Parts: sequence; C-alpha cells; structure tokens
Amino acid sequence: MKINEEIDGVPIVLAASRAEANEYDNNPFHAFICTCPKKFSGFALREHLNNLASNKDGTAQRTVYGLRKVESILIDEFGEENVKVAHYNQLHKFIGRKTKIFGISTMDPMGLAYVSTTYNSLIGLGGEALNAFEFKKLLMHPSILKYKPKIIVGGQGSWQVAEAQAQEKLGIDILFQGEGENDLLDVFKWLLEDKNILSYFQSSKTQRQNVPLIKNAASYGMVEIMRGCGRGCHFCSPTMRTRYSFPIGHIMKEVEVNIKGGAKSIFTVTEDIFLYKCKKNFIPNRREVVKLYKTIASYPGVDYILLSHASFAPVLYDKKLLDELTPILLEKTKWTPQASPLYKQSIVSVEMGIESGSVRLMKKHMKGKALPYSVNNWPEIVINAIGKMNDYDWWPLCTIMTGQPDENEDDVIATINLIDDLRAHNAKMFYTPVLFIPLKEAVFRNCHRTNLNGITELQWEVIARCWRNNIDFWAPDMQRYIGPLFLFGHWFYARWKHGKKSTRPVLRLAGFPVASKIDKQCNPEYCQNQDKNERNGFRGFFEQVKER
Repeated sequence: MKINEEIDGVPIVLAASRAEANEYDNNPFHAFICTCPKKFSGFALREHLNNLASNKDGTAQRTVYGLRKVESILIDEFGEENVKVAHYNQLHKFIGRKTKIFGISTMDPMGLAYVSTTYNSLIGLGGEALNAFEFKKLLMHPSILKYKPKIIVGGQGSWQVAEAQAQEKLGIDILFQGEGENDLLDVFKWLLEDKNILSYFQSSKTQRQNVPLIKNAASYGMVEIMRGCGRGCHFCSPTMRTRYSFPIGHIMKEVEVNIKGGAKSIFTVTEDIFLYKCKKNFIPNRREVVKLYKTIASYPGVDYILLSHASFAPVLYDKKLLDELTPILLEKTKWTPQASPLYKQSIVSVEMGIESGSVRLMKKHMKGKALPYSVNNWPEIVINAIGKMNDYDWWPLCTIMTGQPDENEDDVIATINLIDDLRAHNAKMFYTPVLFIPLKEAVFRNCHRTNLNGITELQWEVIARCWRNNIDFWAPDMQRYIGPLFLFGHWFYARWKHGKKSTRPVLRLAGFPVASKIDKQCNPEYCQNQDKNERNGFRGFFEQVKER
C-alpha cells in the first residue's frame, strides 16, 4: 500500500517509536544505548531498528507494555475493529479519513531521562538522543501530517514534552501523565466527541481491581507483578503510587498472552521483586516470591526470565531468600557466557539503586530505602548485600546519583568512599552513575536539574570512579586503548566543554596516575565503623545489627 493512497483507516491508532518498541535481540540492557547521541546509537543499533517483526496485517507483534494496557482499556469500550496498535513502519495502513485519535506511549521522548541527560552530554558527539529523534520521527509520519488526527501522548516520559515546551511545536493535543486505568477512557471519549479538554491531564490513582489484562504480547514478554513501592524516596515517581501485588492467576494470564504472541522470555515488571506480597514494614514474603517465580519458570515456552528492579535490605533480612530463588532464576537466565563474552559465568542480574553513600542524604530524602533496617547503616547494607548476592551469582546493575538537591562535598566524598569500599571487597557489579533530574510526579519535581557543566570536580570523580571500576572488571583488555582515547577526548572535548574541573577525574578514568583532590575526611563515625568492619569482616555484621 502506498502512503499517498486515500484510505479510511480506523478511529483509534496507537503506536510507540522504533527505539522504544524494539526488543534488541531480547536484551533490555541494549535499550540504554538509545539514550546516547543518535550519531552513535543510531549506527550501533541500525540493524535492530529496521528488523522488528510485525503481524501480517501491519499491527505490532509485540510492543511497549503500557501501550498494551491502553489497548485493552480501549478495545473493551470501543471494540477491536476500532482500535489498532500499529507497527511503527505500518502506520499508513491504519491512519486515514476515519482516524480521530493517534496515541503514543513513550518513556523518553525528549531525551531528558536520567541516563539520557548524563550520557548524551558525556559522550560528546553532539545532537539529540536516539529516543528523542525517533519520537519526533514518529510524529512526522506522512500519514499523520496528511490526515491530522488528534494526538495524545502518555507514558512515563510524557512530562518531558511539557518541560521542553515542545507540545505545540510538535502538534500534540493532549499530554497524559500518570496511571491510565481510571481516567484515560474519559479522555479518549472527549476527544472522539470533539470536546475541549485540558492540554495536560494528570490522572488519579488506580485501584488494583481496575487494572485490565493485556490482550496481545508486550516487548520482552513484560508482565506487571506489582505496582508502586512506598519507600518514599523523594527523587522517585513510582513511590507516589499505591503499592499492591497482583495475584498469581492474574500474572499467569498475561504470561500466557505473551508466550502465545511469540515471546520467549518473561520480564517481570515491578519496582522491587523482593516486595511482592511483602509483609508489614517491608519484610519480604519469601514463600510468595519463590512461588511466583517457580510458577512462571514452569510455564511451557518460557525460556528466560528477566528481572527489573530490586532492593538491598530484603537480601540480608531473609537469609533463605536467595538460597531458594537463585536455582529457579539461574536456570532461566539469559546472562551466560554463550550469550556474551562479558559474562564469565552464568549470572542473575537486576537493577538496584545505591544512589548515595551519604547517610545524611539517605536519612533526609531516602530513609525508607533501607527498611526493615535503619538507614543509619546504609553503606554497610549495600556492601554486605552485594557481597551476599555475589555469593549466589547475582551481579547487579547499580545506579549512583550525583548532583542531588542539598548534596554537599561531604556527601559526595561519602559516595566516593562507598565506591572504593565496594572495589576493595571485589564487588561483582555494574555501576551506572547518573545526574539528578526532577521527575514530574516525585517530591523533588520542582528542583533544578543537574547537568555536566554544573557539577564539581568531586562529582566528576563519582562518575569517573564508577566507570573506571566498570572497565577494570568488565573489559580489562580495553585498558591498553582507553588511555590514549580519553587523553584526546579529555583535551579536545571534556576540558573545552566542561572546564578544568573535569581534568583530573577524566585523566584518572583514562588510567593516568593523577593525584586526587579529595582532601577531606569522611564522617569519623562512618570511618571508625569501616575500620572495624575491615578487621572483623562484613559477613558477621548483620548478625549483630537488627535495627528495624
């Protein structure tokens, strides 16, 4: 079918961009590359961007999980013949004279998310992130320009369009923020009836009984097992949502939909896999967690289980949790030596948030992160939990955030000390240092975002030490190349772009023996505890600490 042919189309068409709907050979970590400059990421991912399969009729075979939820809500109201989730290359088959609404779900439409903000500037190739480029490309599709349906944009990243003041420029009629089960249907009805509504719509909180099942397969075989968190971190938006766990029966119905739709993996979506059906005060419910993953693993056709997020404290609180869970997940892991030479053995991996080594910052803005323990022991919790996870072949991907509101030099030094302590304990992990950004639904929503031009030399040191550790552990052979590469990168880009404060950290990242500017001591009480733990060993630490 040619794009310039006149067609009727369907009333409601939904889609996601090539960058965000892709599965990247069933490896969600590759999706992080989309946050880098298009000049780099577009080249690195070119084969993936052009090869995601569609159904014979042009609909998406698998796509963004949130879009599948929206699809279910709309089909139940308007009928399957009036709602289509299109493959991004097949929009011309569905958008026509009868098309009233074009809906997009997006995570990072303007390249303003944590990783995009940090690495698009850090790499220094110039231009926008691939996520942003592909989002705009979707909006500029010839069928949209020709038939001019009303455009609604939702998903976790819809706030970015408002922050960038790009809504009118991009021709977007409605920005929808938040959970959609309660209010999204009304918004679509108003648009179909040509009623005037607000251009930015903030939805109300959803009750568990209102959450529909997906009707078609999602990217990576995604299945939501729990929504919300409740730990109260001020930088985070999911913690503002009511926490509830979905029954296993509900979850397994979506597992079935994904497997029938061609998925080989099941990606369990949650803010913390260890909080599934947790008990009071964030005490893990080992029986239910193990039962859930055992049930998923035993379903015919599930080759892999992918994990999203987890927290440190439950690993230490329940000593049998990893003992019972690890055999199930290792058997279904995708992270094996056969999959990539980066993996020296078969491992389980999950995203976890360290965020800071400063107890002061943790107590002020993230005190619930350590529950059921006291956040006063945060550095020890992190070190001991990662050590225990490593013992069970779990190698986590950990975020560390610098440039947080109210962060001072002592806080940054405490974070650097924690990074050094983890290295001293031979922690097997991957560091992802990021700069602070204010999310729309978070407590910190009105704070100023951090950028590389505004951070101090010590904050540069956090980024440099994290990546130095990544290189040394994951790619030691790169060291013969990394020095010359960063030497030129530093003098011709980093120093010019970010000034002298980036000089020493970047040179140390490159492997040059340049002295550090850290001339302040960390908190004496923490250092004394650190010395004591070095002598006695961290393994026995939490036998004694039972603060809840």
